[in-house]
Amino acid sequence: MVVNLQESRLVSIRRAVLTYSVAFLISLSDMWLTHIIGISTPEELLTETLIHGTGFYLALTLIALFNVPTETTN
Repeated sequence: MVVNLQESRLVSIRRAVLTYSVAFLISLSDMWLTHIIGISTPEELLTETLIHGTGFYLALTLIALFNVPTETTN
């Protein structure tokens, strides 16, 4: 069961690290530079990172689930 889960396209540690890192960088740049969302405290930074990271992760997971690899014919 663990092997099936590791080979599944549904769960990916690499995808999670990537999406939460990107979400953190976006939230951090908003906190320091743009102030579009209005993040001013570390708690808001963490909350926005979790919200956006989860959204990014779910979007990339849906893309991975519906992405059917094509077979090449020679």
